[in-house]
Amino acid sequence: MNVQMPVFQLWQRLARYFSSGQRTLMLAAYAMISFALVEFILFHRHLPPERFYPVVLLLSVLLALNAAWEGLQRRWGEAAANRFYFAASITLFLVVNYVGLDAGWTFLPFLLFVIASQAVVGLGVWRGLGISLLLYLGWSGVFWLRGAALEQLLAQTSSILLGLIFTLVFSIVLARLADQMARAERLAAELRAANAALAAAREREVTLAAAEERVQLAREIHDGLGHHLTALNVQLQAAARLLDREPERAAQALALCREEAQAALAEVRQSVALIRANPLAGQPLPDVIAGMVRDFDRVSPLQANFALEGEVGEVAPAVAMTLYRAAQEGLTNAQKHAQATTVTVRLSGDADGVRLEVINDGPPVPPVAETGFGLAGLRERAARLGGTLQAEPLLEGGFRLVMAVPRAGAEGGPHDPHSVGR
Repeated sequence: MNVQMPVFQLWQRLARYFSSGQRTLMLAAYAMISFALVEFILFHRHLPPERFYPVVLLLSVLLALNAAWEGLQRRWGEAAANRFYFAASITLFLVVNYVGLDAGWTFLPFLLFVIASQAVVGLGVWRGLGISLLLYLGWSGVFWLRGAALEQLLAQTSSILLGLIFTLVFSIVLARLADQMARAERLAAELRAANAALAAAREREVTLAAAEERVQLAREIHDGLGHHLTALNVQLQAAARLLDREPERAAQALALCREEAQAALAEVRQSVALIRANPLAGQPLPDVIAGMVRDFDRVSPLQANFALEGEVGEVAPAVAMTLYRAAQEGLTNAQKHAQATTVTVRLSGDADGVRLEVINDGPPVPPVAETGFGLAGLRERAARLGGTLQAEPLLEGGFRLVMAVPRAGAEGGPHDPHSVGR
């Protein structure tokens, strides 16, 4: 019963098959069980039929059991299928070795390595080691029951133990590798999901940015072009009334209409091209608003006044533009809706911020519903800068628009190189 075999040859044979996980390990098991079956049929036909044929049958059953293991896992569940498989495999292995051990070399003891590797990879390291120890002790007991001498028992079990140790080390490495591969696959799946979510978020961000840009463009058109068109409409109405009675004044009104139309055309070109020039560039905010009020007074039937209180000083560009648009909106609304005779624009500054107030003396009006881009857009601009906007009718008549914003705002600081000074 010489079962010694070069351990490293067995190790090389196993290494060719054990490359990835339980499925590849099953292929190695098929190969080794088939080899044991063929080897036993070819070289042990001299055994009595009551020993030869049961071993052939039991090896065939062990081979079929390996083929059915994966299907049993799907049908019974992994835990139940594993218990049945290893109980049956261990029993078949011990019976085959008890019945089939013969004088001379035999491959049957090395089936222990197959079952031990499957246990480590399929059940985990510690359970696999427990089953491997049980297999080794069981095979040693079978070898002893067959009447082996003590010296022969020690020699054969030592050889099997050495091969088993190498097999278990390889199987543990294989199990760790399988775990790492499974973890890598999970991480890759999570990464793909994260990339998909990031791409979707980026697409939403692009969509929102485009929508915000369209809204911003609409505000610019409303605040800039709307102001000019309102003044143009007033002058055209005046020219129509004066055309027959006072041609000279009508001509003056038409000249103003031409100026307003040119300014409106410039606003449209700048807005559509998204390169709209800053009307405040290089100019102090009080001077720009005072000039706006003078132009409005010149082209509008309303009397427009400008008052400066305190020290405005340097303000962030976004703050200056927002106050400029607020003054435009207040003058335009006074002309379009208020039925007023005078309108006053008051600009004041202190250490905390800048305040703009536009008041007209029209008749009492109900509260204004912010349904367009005008007041609603101004309120959003002010909120974005950390400021406030109030737009309300006065009890004694008229309407008041008040905007107060920090001089640095939320988008820049007083020392911004592009800031607007007094």
